[in-house]
Amino acid sequence: KHVTVPIAGVTSPWLYLGMLFSTFSWHNEDNYLSSINYHHSGAPKQWFGVPGAKASAFESVVRRFFRSEKKEVPDVLHHMNTMFSPSKLKALGVPVYQILQQPGEFVVTYPQAFHGGFSYGFNCGEAVNFAAPHWVEHARLANERYRRIGRLAVMGHDRVMFTLARHVDEMDDVESIAQLRDEIRRLAHEDAILRPRLYRDGVKDLRAVVRPPRNDVDVFDKQASDYDDKRVCCVCKHTCFSSAVGCRCSQTRVCCLRHVAYMCRCPPSNKYLIEWEPEERHGAAIRAVEARLRTLGGALAEKPPIEPPREALLGAAPRPRPPMNPVSPPIGWK
Repeated sequence: KHVTVPIAGVTSPWLYLGMLFSTFSWHNEDNYLSSINYHHSGAPKQWFGVPGAKASAFESVVRRFFRSEKKEVPDVLHHMNTMFSPSKLKALGVPVYQILQQPGEFVVTYPQAFHGGFSYGFNCGEAVNFAAPHWVEHARLANERYRRIGRLAVMGHDRVMFTLARHVDEMDDVESIAQLRDEIRRLAHEDAILRPRLYRDGVKDLRAVVRPPRNDVDVFDKQASDYDDKRVCCVCKHTCFSSAVGCRCSQTRVCCLRHVAYMCRCPPSNKYLIEWEPEERHGAAIRAVEARLRTLGGALAEKPPIEPPREALLGAAPRPRPPMNPVSPPIGWK
């Protein structure tokens, strides 16, 4: 409810018209969201599904049979053009379930669950995504997966998490709030590790020269989405919400703190770090979530922050991608 920017299929529903044997290929939902699908009228739809807990088994089978395609297009399953025999999946140990959807019936898919199917004739359906309270943990998994394969998310993960933290008083599920606390701490912890390291390496500190506008996390609206589109990492396509690195050699690229070495061949002294979220704002968000957890009597034990992935600490990353959105170097730095 805090995401008001129109995202087709995510915040506003799609209307689908099917015909005999028209298919919807194997896929799971963007950002590992849930989906709800309603069959308005017409011939039934045949659905096949693989539980989210078995998503990795499904992907392993796909990699075996589509090795060349996966090599050229790492996120081939997200292009929704891959069909695979359910019987072959079952023969290779992947659990597959099926259901026949009739007019007037709903089908709900859960986070990370792969699904696909076809129509038995002309029909009309409607579908949209939604996020249940337990989605936060799945969102983290989706975010890390997308960064590994260089896939742009439909919603900036960090912005969604900090927007939820801003409205945490509206949440009342203790386990979900604990997951949000752990995720906010993870994001803050990674920045706290990587920012000082980059400064030590020679990346310019612009805090005394220019202060970019602070992120508004009251609502995730079109203005916020348009701003995020201008700060997408040119290597992993992650939306740089808290901080990013730019370089004097380009006005069209920024990168996340993990992938500075892959941005360009310029020395660190040519690069500069932009901080939208200072450490004190991270700390305030964490404290707000922890306070809500205590108010609800949350007895879940605090976990230490999840360490950044190994590639974040070692600088490993895929090859740089084409330039993303234009971001001009900060005014006032020479």
